Amino acid sequence: MIPKGCKRLAEVDFPIAEVSKHAAREKSIRHGHPSTLHLWWARRPLASSRAVLLALLWPDPCDPLCPAAFKAEARKRLREVGGCNPGTTDADLRRALLRFIGDFANWDNAANPTYLDVSRALVKAAHAPEGSGSYEAPLVVDPFAGGGSIPLEALRLGCEAFASDLNPVACLILKVMLEDIPCHGPELAEEVRR
Repeated sequence: MIPKGCKRLAEVDFPIAEVSKHAAREKSIRHGHPSTLHLWWARRPLASSRAVLLALLWPDPCDPLCPAAFKAEARKRLREVGGCNPGTTDADLRRALLRFIGDFANWDNAANPTYLDVSRALVKAAHAPEGSGSYEAPLVVDPFAGGGSIPLEALRLGCEAFASDLNPVACLILKVMLEDIPCHGPELAEEVRR
């Protein structure tokens, strides 16, 4: 588990240029993107939501309080991803984590099983209590979720998500996108086609 005084990766660095490039490209994607479900005025790009969540959920490996278990798991897991060499120093590991975040912001990698497995394993490694077999997924709360990008990406990363909004249309979109589609996806699609 990340100690209270340990900095998160987002506090020290973030691959803003790479994430911005992917977020801009995402606006033109139509097939399979949640933005095709319903028009929402201020929908946040999934790429930036996913990237920011990872950078906030992971500790900075260069921080002296960063758990050794997280560093070991990160070095092991990042080797599964091409182009993310964790190296031998903490600075190398930080660069590899930032590279992973930038690459995972790409819509083409959003459903890639390797990227999903690595990101979920590292979230778990960062938040599991050391020496304990129990694990409680981190809770991501978005009280004004709107189009639901942040809670959707939190669920994709293996977190628990709590989302709400003042607008009842937004609440309906959130319910469909975060509850109904994951539970009844194929059957729901078939029912809509009929």
